[in-house]
Amino acid sequence: MGQTITEKIFSDHIGKTVYAGEIVDSPIDMVIGNDITTPLSIKAYEQSGAQKLANPDGFCIVMDHFIPTKDIASANQARISRDFAKKHQLKHYFDEKDMGIEHALLPEKGLVVSGDVIIGADSHTCTHGALGAFSTGMGSTDLAYAMITG
Repeated sequence: MGQTITEKIFSDHIGKTVYAGEIVDSPIDMVIGNDITTPLSIKAYEQSGAQKLANPDGFCIVMDHFIPTKDIASANQARISRDFAKKHQLKHYFDEKDMGIEHALLPEKGLVVSGDVIIGADSHTCTHGALGAFSTGMGSTDLAYAMITG
């Protein structure tokens, strides 16, 4: 029997043929954070004692929900992500001058392509499946785990 696109993507990523029902440990091509959920991920990341992102080029933060900020709480959320991006010299950090809706911006920038494995702490992350990628939303602590392990 042939494979689904998801089975093909994971088979390619882990180097062996897989089928539905199997549990796989796959490398992730892109971990996507935004200004709402990433501060929670950063907190979990820092509480773990991690010092370095496992795949800094495969991690991005897009400030697309609270920017421009509407109040002090929103500004503080943004500051947490900005400080983290600066500390880790993130190559893929999109803020006020270079931002957009994360699920449209990343394909436009060529950061999400067919065949990728993508996770994000946003329920709309699965929209990248329209590009032929495996893409799903997860929780903020899942994102932190991916930041730590790749």
